[in-house]
Amino acid sequence: MQIITIYDYILLPVYLFLFYILIKRRSLNFSDVELRKIFITAFALRMLGSVAYSMLVQYYYGYGDAFTYYAGGNFIIDQIQKDFENVKYLFTSAKELQRLYALEVGKTDGLNGYIATDASLAVMKASALIAILSFNKFLISSIFFALFSFAGQWKLFLVFNDINNGKNKKIMAIAVLYTPAIWFWSSGLIKESICMGALGFIISIVYNGFVKKQITVFDWILLIIFIYLIYVIKSYIIVILAAVFFLTILFVIFQNIKLFVLKVFLIILTSLFILLFLSLSDFSDQLNDLALDAVSQIENFQKTYQSLQEENSKAAFEMDAFDPSAGNLFLRTPGVIFSCLFRPFLWESKKIIIVFSSLESTLLLLSTLFLLFKSKFVGFFKIIFTNPYIFFCFVFSLILAAVIGFTTFNFGTMTRYKIILLPFYYFLLVIIYTRLMKNKTALNA
Repeated sequence: MQIITIYDYILLPVYLFLFYILIKRRSLNFSDVELRKIFITAFALRMLGSVAYSMLVQYYYGYGDAFTYYAGGNFIIDQIQKDFENVKYLFTSAKELQRLYALEVGKTDGLNGYIATDASLAVMKASALIAILSFNKFLISSIFFALFSFAGQWKLFLVFNDINNGKNKKIMAIAVLYTPAIWFWSSGLIKESICMGALGFIISIVYNGFVKKQITVFDWILLIIFIYLIYVIKSYIIVILAAVFFLTILFVIFQNIKLFVLKVFLIILTSLFILLFLSLSDFSDQLNDLALDAVSQIENFQKTYQSLQEENSKAAFEMDAFDPSAGNLFLRTPGVIFSCLFRPFLWESKKIIIVFSSLESTLLLLSTLFLLFKSKFVGFFKIIFTNPYIFFCFVFSLILAAVIGFTTFNFGTMTRYKIILLPFYYFLLVIIYTRLMKNKTALNA
């Protein structure tokens, strides 16, 4: 299926130039010259990632979620062009739009299963809206998605930079903005681009509002919109984010309690409350649904693309039978988290694209081991549990890694899903490194 046309290539340099002018003018607002360079470099990498991802989907795979969302957006656009009153389709539920699609196109069309889910339909609606600005060209729509992703991630970087008091900006930029997995997998016409951008804006608004005390009515409106957007597309991110915010608030409260006995009592009481809540709550169905959904996607993928089944199986890895019982989850969680963060290993790379993922995972593992060694292990966790920002990133990364690890059975898919947690985990490593270097300097002074 040829989605990218000659018109995409003609329009691409024009739009990239216009985007560059916009970014260049925006960079002048930064008095820090180093921040300007980071801003422009990060933008350039995000545009490169968008074009590269689009090329990968078109010329290497020949199919992908991006094409599906684009096709769904085209259906909505076609209906609006037939009758402007059909603009209501932009606000129609997935169930209703799927019914209309089945009547219009047919019940056997491959898009039926995707257009029936709110998560996929949200991306299709976004594609339809962006089509107004992109002449409905796939490559141009993709760089609009990348621009939104970049904007949110830049906001997140500014928060991290502020927390770290502007220290090690280049290292922070390399980790949070320049990492290939981040700028490649969050730059296409896919869910990850929207989630990465929206998440960055959410963290920025919450930080500026509650820490910096700088928030407007417009910020509150944006916060609600972005929370709703991620909730529709990937609800588990918002659920985890809310839970970690709650835990971080408790963490701050415990930090401010000076009486040791009272602190221990409240920690025990809170732990018992959380354990009681978990025992009364049944999360097995939700985890099972996520796992079965992942398996279903792989099965559909293999049925649809039988000729490429052997090639794509190279990116899969074996998982034991999924048992969502509390005991099994508890025992397997450490291994699952490790697998999500640090796999694929180099010897597991049977495809070229997985080799690059394994190199990044290896670097992440070595960086973590280096800091554990430099901090004598105990110091690593001492830093985490003395700072609420580091604590937040640590818990958010681990919980998200656990959820992704338990429900993903393919290295390519896992690499794409885990980019949501990577900026937070990388920031965790950078700020720990900064603290260790500060302590070393103080000792040598």
